[in-house]
Amino acid sequence: MTSKKKSSLVFDIDNTLIDRDAAFHAYMLDFISRNQAAFAEEDMSQVHAKIAELDCHGRKDRKLFCHELLLRFPKLSYTAESFWEDHMSLPDFVKPDSLLNAMLERLSVDDQLIIISNGSASMQRRKLHRAGLEDYFEHVFISAEVGFAKPDHRLFFHALSHCRHSGVVMIGDDYINDMQPAMSLQLSTVFINPGNEAVAIKPDHELSGIHDLEEVLACMT
Repeated sequence: MTSKKKSSLVFDIDNTLIDRDAAFHAYMLDFISRNQAAFAEEDMSQVHAKIAELDCHGRKDRKLFCHELLLRFPKLSYTAESFWEDHMSLPDFVKPDSLLNAMLERLSVDDQLIIISNGSASMQRRKLHRAGLEDYFEHVFISAEVGFAKPDHRLFFHALSHCRHSGVVMIGDDYINDMQPAMSLQLSTVFINPGNEAVAIKPDHELSGIHDLEEVLACMT
């Protein structure tokens, strides 16, 4: 049997390595409970759905999200800045995933593990720490630190300059920010696509969740 070639595995963070949507939902439940008076006249069956829509899986600019949320719920006694400070507690709601950690431990034996992520450096690094993921990755490149954000190829080029293997695999959940630039750079691609999002050009592989990643990587020789 031909052994699998060593690869540089490049991971996104949110909703790839970490269930960011679950953490956000838990954070908002806590936020609502701390600000019940501001939501007293709201239809609570719709509040969570509206906030999730505004959040857009964390892909919307955070300043815009804070501004829009305060417009939608004007009884909240926050400024955009003070709400952002409160929102910075979101990493506290990240849940470690022992199965994922065990998989990354196995992969790190032979493969090089790298992260490229958009977002605030403090927020993203605290998520990794909360999930217990820091030690598995040789490099962590975050847009706020590097100066370029996905899908800008310059963030990818920065990561690629640190890859030790000719085989590079991009693993992410965002088709526009992760898959499209990776495909244009002719990298191998694994799309974490639990919602079965329809896309124009299919990545090399699609998974409903990251726990099946090892099986896919074993087929890449």
